[in-house]
Amino acid sequence: MKHNIIIGLLSIAAVILPSCNDYLDKQPSASNSAPITESSQLFALHDGAANSYEQNYSGAYLHDDCEILREQYLANPATFDMTRVIPFYAIHSEGMEAQSNDKFWNWEYSKIYKANVIIQHAKSVGGDANEAKEALANAYFMRAYSYTSLASYYCLPYCEANKSALGLPLRLTTDFEESLKRSTLEQTYSQIFSDLKEAEKVTATNVNPDMPWRTSKCAVYGLYSRLYMITGEYEKALEYTNKAMELAPEVMNYNDLKWGNSMSYPATGDMPAQTLEYCETNSWYAAKFLYWKEWIYARVDMAKQWWNPSKELVDSYDKANDLRFIFFFVEHGNRRHGASYDSYAYAQFGNGMYVKCGLTTAEILLNKAELMVRLGEWQNGLRVLDALRSKRFLPGTATTLTATDQKEALKQVLAERRREMPFTARLADIKRFSVNETLDDDITIIRTFFEVSLSSVNTNNPITYSIKGDSPKLAMPISSVEITSSRGEIEQNPFE
Repeated sequence: MKHNIIIGLLSIAAVILPSCNDYLDKQPSASNSAPITESSQLFALHDGAANSYEQNYSGAYLHDDCEILREQYLANPATFDMTRVIPFYAIHSEGMEAQSNDKFWNWEYSKIYKANVIIQHAKSVGGDANEAKEALANAYFMRAYSYTSLASYYCLPYCEANKSALGLPLRLTTDFEESLKRSTLEQTYSQIFSDLKEAEKVTATNVNPDMPWRTSKCAVYGLYSRLYMITGEYEKALEYTNKAMELAPEVMNYNDLKWGNSMSYPATGDMPAQTLEYCETNSWYAAKFLYWKEWIYARVDMAKQWWNPSKELVDSYDKANDLRFIFFFVEHGNRRHGASYDSYAYAQFGNGMYVKCGLTTAEILLNKAELMVRLGEWQNGLRVLDALRSKRFLPGTATTLTATDQKEALKQVLAERRREMPFTARLADIKRFSVNETLDDDITIIRTFFEVSLSSVNTNNPITYSIKGDSPKLAMPISSVEITSSRGEIEQNPFE
């Protein structure tokens, strides 16, 4: 069948890892072939842990939070995967397009398919009518969230000039013959807002801490906040940010976290043996990290256990007092990969594999601070972040951010945003910064690396290149497998 854009179909556990069993045991199951006749089956499709995972290599490597130094690469070339790491780091279009299985694209469209199944059956199933309505609202939200994530990476940044640019294939039914022709960017965001309006009919007001992957009013308002920031409608964004803030869980105090098990590694080359210290969260898998206390809507990004922080990112922290650095930036962390070049590794959950990318209370606070600064209330906007920073620093060491004008205040707030949400939020932020009303936040991604081809890295040809946030190169190429499977119906992004 031509449309293998949808994988997994009705399988609730298509990409579940063994470590998720404790979590899955609490969920209903659904058979691929079982007819959907009861309302309980709708949430069986929705609640699979697979729906909380993303695997987004561009989110991990294609921005200035990531850095692979030439010396680091030369020390251990095999450490850096030529199919998953290097093409994204080098922003090599042919390498990204050659992905035989673009899991980010496929997994998000799998969630969209499941949402479409729920939407199709919600009004005809038996059982609890209220449960069916609640599942319907959850399905619309899941579809809106997935389209938002996809658009942030595969499309140009949203602005007036780009409204007619390529958007996404909008799959709104379960019909495999539905067109895969790409909508415009404006049509894509129009559909997202339409879905979110339907999701707003959800009855749950607060986040359910036992099921933070379910939709709530808080989650709907939180996604509105994110979306209106993308579209540059700051007054609306602030309105929904405040609504979300009223319902959001408390900010988690990182002083409550503890150190976990240390790991020892033998000497490598001319490097001595090392014992690495990890936060307890490094040992958390789905049974624990899906219950992170700040979730508004649970989502995590999975990379190749190689979140390689840039020197610029590392140097942005107060290393002595900021617990986000102390707990999650592992000194000599490259040693766990057998690499002989000494560098930090970023390790948050699951042995360095998973990083938060869903909606959190911290993001809502950062949104509010940024919006207030952009709207002129820059002194009060800076003070908003006191509630976050006081819970992220060692006791008595958090300070109020200060600035002498709006421009400096924006710089301070965006630096705090970067420290709180490294990697997973960075590329989407760089793209939206590039098309907004100010030049003060524009970012150019600088790469000092080597020439990269489809199959190799030419270490004899070192190069430095720079890419602005509005560059077509940051609209990720769609896998050639998807283009071929659609018989050319899906149009490829123009890379240049």
